[in-house]
Amino acid sequence: MSSLILRTAVALIMPLALLFSLFMAIKGHNEPGGGFIGGLIAAVSLAIYRMSNGPDTFRQLIPLHPRIIVFTGMAIALLTALAPLALGLPLLHTWHGYVGLPGGGTAHASSALIFDAGVFLVVVGASIGMIIRLSEELEA
Repeated sequence: MSSLILRTAVALIMPLALLFSLFMAIKGHNEPGGGFIGGLIAAVSLAIYRMSNGPDTFRQLIPLHPRIIVFTGMAIALLTALAPLALGLPLLHTWHGYVGLPGGGTAHASSALIFDAGVFLVVVGASIGMIIRLSEELEA
């Protein structure tokens, strides 16, 4: 299913799709979206990349084993969920505040963003694992 037109289109679209997935993951703690939705958007762009460029190129794109990505995401999400307990606060308690930006101004920030980053990594890692496993099934 590889063609020059598809490979060229994917080379142009994939960076934008990954950037959009990060945008959805970051804005999700205040509005619809979040780590899960952002991870799904990234997974779709990675699946299209695999379809257009083949399994060998896909494995070169992601040098880490998917388990490492999943476990890193789970550790981030778990530590973010459990950290408030150490401070005597309820599980999954969220810190909200404003952080200063370079050049002036502030931006709303919350600890839920860190939790969303963990969820994002879990979804992306699991999706990469499924893409690789399905590729191996097709090759066998």
